[in-house]
Amino acid sequence: MRLASTDLAIRSLHLVAAAVWVGGMVFLGVAVGAARRTLGDRERIALLRQLGRRFLLVGGIAMAVLIATGTDMASDRLASFEDLFDAGYGRRLAGKLGLVIAVILLTAFHSLVQGPALSRLREQALRQPADAELARLIRRKSGRAGVVSALNLIATLAILVLAARLVTG
Repeated sequence: MRLASTDLAIRSLHLVAAAVWVGGMVFLGVAVGAARRTLGDRERIALLRQLGRRFLLVGGIAMAVLIATGTDMASDRLASFEDLFDAGYGRRLAGKLGLVIAVILLTAFHSLVQGPALSRLREQALRQPADAELARLIRRKSGRAGVVSALNLIATLAILVLAARLVTG
């Protein structure tokens, strides 16, 4: 049997990692809005690239801690893998895990595909400022990136709601 202090430490790490993940996502949204209004194109591209790379590292560590501590906490509550789909707690946890997978996939897509592609297009636009077709392409891809970011934030908030239900139910 594990000590209560160990359980408290694991739960605390889980909550801190969740705060880092969610806080980082909210901060990035605020920073993007502020950068659009206050920085020139070249500076905004450089800032957002750096913020994205830093969050990928910090957020990746936070996600790894979330997965490790969440796995540990779930193993305390579930006797077997099958309980993940049979018990009320298990079904709620399975829903949360589905959303976690979605968040990881959305983050990877945005960080590894969309973000770099947009950065390249925006740098190209600095060299070709009068290219209307390029500007339309950037607006379209930026809109798609915004949708992915919004879906990611919604899924993250849904995870928080499910987490609260796991604790209370």
